[in-house]
Amino acid sequence: MCWYHPLRAVNWPRYNNRTHRKLTVVDGSVAFVGGADFADHWIRATKDGPRWRDTVFRLEGEAVGAVQSVFAENWLESSGDILSAGAQFPFREAQGNAIALVVNSAPSGGCTRSRILFQALLELARESIRITTPYFLPDRSAREAIARAAQRGVKVQIITAGQYSDHPLARKLSRSMDRALLQAGVEIFEYEAAMIHAKIMTVDGCWSVIGSTNFDHRSFALNDEVNVAIFDRALVERINKDFEEDLRHSQQLDRQDWKARSMTERAEDALARILIREE
Repeated sequence: MCWYHPLRAVNWPRYNNRTHRKLTVVDGSVAFVGGADFADHWIRATKDGPRWRDTVFRLEGEAVGAVQSVFAENWLESSGDILSAGAQFPFREAQGNAIALVVNSAPSGGCTRSRILFQALLELARESIRITTPYFLPDRSAREAIARAAQRGVKVQIITAGQYSDHPLARKLSRSMDRALLQAGVEIFEYEAAMIHAKIMTVDGCWSVIGSTNFDHRSFALNDEVNVAIFDRALVERINKDFEEDLRHSQQLDRQDWKARSMTERAEDALARILIREE
């Protein structure tokens, strides 16, 4: 076991960089990637609310080697050891038909691979975009990409955390930026059955992105992340079943409700505009 990026004199300028990756690889042949950590929230209800709602995907085939390489990158940074033996990389042949691209992401030059992946798909969408994220805090560039998609006729639906959010401030900040998106035609829902922690995006019924990236500045610019982009219509259909079920337990935000905010909520919105990263 190693600590990632422990604070030392030589690396203190990068103290804000952390690994947010969530992955498990077994025998070099099976990988699990998604939003879940190893903690009680994912196992049982706690004093703060019901068990968290999350999604993890099981991968087999060539993509597993790429996921293992992502782990090996962080392991090298943390331990100084290189994982290269055949036991770690057996290179078993794929059994399925889905095309998968493992996208590792780390801060470099102000633009991470996760941002490029998400924003490219937002710009290319022509029919539908569905996003599930616990923290919906896109910066200006991402918000404008989402609004442009809605304005050119793409059906955009977003599910984010509701009353069980583990970061109430993040929820308030998120709500402060909803007005422009709602006016553009974006449908935004808050999940009310539990804390939702899944991080998934589907585009045009054929692309899905799964992994650790939230729709916020930390994930797009500061964290080490890992995502898998998959081109497979059958998988999107399966993911959409979960999305439809989550919608049944969600409350849609309404522009009229936004206009009817209290003075306290309006003051919080003003503070949010100062705190939210704009790029």
